[in-house]
Amino acid sequence: MSLPRPPFTASPVQVWAVEDRAIQVIWGHLPEGPVTLEARGSSGGLNRPIGHVTEHHAGGPGLLELDALPPSTELTLELSWRGGTRTLTTRTDDPTPGDELFRFATISDVHLGAVHWGFLKTMIDRQAHLHDDPYPLRCGRAALAEAAAWGAQLLVIKGDLVQHRNTVNFNQAGLLIDEFPELPMLLIPGNHDVDLVESDMALPLLGQRQLAYTQSAAAEDVPGARVIVANSAIPGAGRGTLETGHEQILDLARCDRPVFVAVHHHFQRYGTMTHWPPGIGKAEADRFFRELHRANPRALVTSGHSHRNRQRLHHGVTFSEVGSTKDWPGVWGGYVVHEGGIRQTVRKTRAMVEWHEYSRGAVFGAWGLWSPGRPGERCFSLNWG
Repeated sequence: MSLPRPPFTASPVQVWAVEDRAIQVIWGHLPEGPVTLEARGSSGGLNRPIGHVTEHHAGGPGLLELDALPPSTELTLELSWRGGTRTLTTRTDDPTPGDELFRFATISDVHLGAVHWGFLKTMIDRQAHLHDDPYPLRCGRAALAEAAAWGAQLLVIKGDLVQHRNTVNFNQAGLLIDEFPELPMLLIPGNHDVDLVESDMALPLLGQRQLAYTQSAAAEDVPGARVIVANSAIPGAGRGTLETGHEQILDLARCDRPVFVAVHHHFQRYGTMTHWPPGIGKAEADRFFRELHRANPRALVTSGHSHRNRQRLHHGVTFSEVGSTKDWPGVWGGYVVHEGGIRQTVRKTRAMVEWHEYSRGAVFGAWGLWSPGRPGERCFSLNWG
């Protein structure tokens, strides 16, 4: 049984992720039957077939992916299904300089223990009776499985792994972590992980591997980069700060390799908060990015918390927000380290597209337009020079 169609137009057929050798095309509703995605590439005045995939679609939302595409190529994409076709155009990215050295992934805002979603908290999983596990756990599991299949060698969990600080939710987090014993993980708290539901409860060690929340800042050196994670959560507050880890982050960033810095809270662009939820204030954000750029100009900073996808240059440092793993658009972030740069891709989780499409209805349908961001804010490459 499918979820009921929301009372608004389904998301359109669109190119969601574009990389140098791969694309992801999504849709909100197509009829049951075979769906085919064909790519033709323009080079040297020729337009030739370069990729093709056909799958049986059960009906409703879905996605298709094409890999092994040539980089720097203008593409004409034709998505065809029983009774219709749609033509799209895009261009594969230029290759990131140098050999590939390492792959890792991020998830955030899984909110294990959540039972509803939306401004009025009226959106619930109407398929719950068909599953043994609640939808946040299914979302987290699916994202981790797809990231591992993509080739991730490390996972960074960027906060709000649980909906509330309590024993039941943390036990569920441990079960999720235990499902992927071969995948190394780094974990930072979000504001939901340190709320005041059980205020006397210290953040526990999770799962059989006893995975610990990072309390200040920590780093993991990987081939070609240093991955830094830092705690921005304030117990009992929605806003964030890096006061406890600011100097430690800078010390860790002063190294002979590029750095990737992951925090939970986004950095506010303006002195006045322009959208919910509150993040790290502008004055603190400006200071942090200026000092990080001086410590290491080869840096990429990323966050969760806002449940949306955005990217901008902040005092010389590229900063990205990556959407929630639990709700629309339902994504995980992938990072490919090369000798001369790093690539970010934000991929939708295939196994949960039906729930994620339904969750677009939050905020009276506005969430479906607000959270995705532009394609270039989701997928981009930084060359270190």
